Amino acid sequence: MPDLMIAPRYAAHLDRVVAALRLVHECDGYPMAWPDNPTAWLTPPGALDAWVALSDGEVVGHVMLVEGGKVEYAAELAEAAGVPVTGLAGVSRLFVTPAARGTGVAAALLERVEDTPARRGRRLVLDVVDDGSSAVRLYERLGWTRVASGEATWTTPTGVRPRTAAYLSPR
Repeated sequence: MPDLMIAPRYAAHLDRVVAALRLVHECDGYPMAWPDNPTAWLTPPGALDAWVALSDGEVVGHVMLVEGGKVEYAAELAEAAGVPVTGLAGVSRLFVTPAARGTGVAAALLERVEDTPARRGRRLVLDVVDDGSSAVRLYERLGWTRVASGEATWTTPTGVRPRTAAYLSPR
């Protein structure tokens, strides 16, 4: 990926982040239901910080950190990490545009999140739909530990509760 830069996400990025998210949704169905207000979906309550991956000025990826209690299986993750739920920070809204996949963008975004002040003193966690996707393989390849899995607390647009898994960061 030429000239990949991971930068803090600013309000000025949001239109381009929404456009990138639209590409991901059309290709992969993430998010499962297109939000009525994608900008609000990208700026939820409990957000700690967010970053974009830029390649030649184009948004090719995004990640944010949220309060740890916003992650599925937060109690189990906190117990595994040996911290209270408030000692967790959740990786959220991580996506990479289809054209940038396989180039290390997701790993670079996760690496940036690991070194952020918003994470300071907190253990990183995440949840993911447990469908054997490339996301699951990425987290496991990077050394994330699966702590819990089971039926989601939320439903898809068709009313199905998908299987989800929760992961604890390697450090």
